Amino acid sequence: MMRTFLSRIDRSVVGGVGVLGASLALLAVAFVSILAALNNDGANLPEEGTLQEILGESLSGTDQSATMIPDLGPLPAPPTRLAVPRLYIDAPMITMGLDGEGHPQVPDRPDQVAWYNFAAAPGQRSNAVLAGHVDWQTRSGAPIPGVFYRLRELELGDKLMITLEDGTKLEYRVTGNVATAYEDPNINKAMSPTSNEVITLITCGGTWVKSGRGHFGGSYSHRVLVRAERLPAAVDALEADG
Repeated sequence: MMRTFLSRIDRSVVGGVGVLGASLALLAVAFVSILAALNNDGANLPEEGTLQEILGESLSGTDQSATMIPDLGPLPAPPTRLAVPRLYIDAPMITMGLDGEGHPQVPDRPDQVAWYNFAAAPGQRSNAVLAGHVDWQTRSGAPIPGVFYRLRELELGDKLMITLEDGTKLEYRVTGNVATAYEDPNINKAMSPTSNEVITLITCGGTWVKSGRGHFGGSYSHRVLVRAERLPAAVDALEADG
C-alpha cells in the first residue's frame, strides 16, 4: 500500500491552545477550523463524479509500473508549477519516484506538489500522477494546511494549469473528484495508464486513525482523488478569446 501523503497532526497541540490572549485566540480558531474539517469521517469528502468513471479510463491489463506504460513519444520538459485558480493554489512541483521499499516518495515540504516519474509526464497522452500533503505539523507543533488542503472543494469543470520547465503551459479541466477508503486497492488502479491525456491528484481526507503502524503512527480514513482532462490548445485559445 502507498504511504500516507501527509504528516500527522498532533491533536494534543490544539487541546493545549487556551485563552492566551487576543493574538493567540485568532490562531487557535485557525487550528480548530483545520481539524474540524478533517476530523469528521465522511464530512467534507467530495462526491463530484464517481470512482467508477475514473477507473473506467484506465487501460486494461496495466498498472502504474513505468515498464507497463505504452510508448508515449518524447518526454516533455519536467513540470515546475501547478496552479488552481479557484483554490488560490500556485505551488512548486518537484519530480519524485519510489523509495527503497517501493512506496511513492512524499514531499518534505507542505507547499510542494510531487509528480511521480513512474507514471506518464504532464503533456504525454496518458495519466500523470500528482500528490501533495493535506496538512502539516510545524516544528513548533502547530498544524497548518498543506498544498492540497482544499482539494476536496474542486468541482466539475474547474481549471488547473501546469507549467513546464520550458515555459509550456498545459490546461486541464476537472472531470471527477471523489473519496475512497484509505485501504481501497482502487487507489493503485487510479494511477494506471489511460488512453487519453489526464492528470490524477491524490491527497488524504476524512478522520485521522491512530494505529501505531507506519512512519506516522496511523493514517487518514480516506484518500481524495481528483481527475482532470487536458484541454486541447485550440480549446484554450477559443475560451481565452471568448
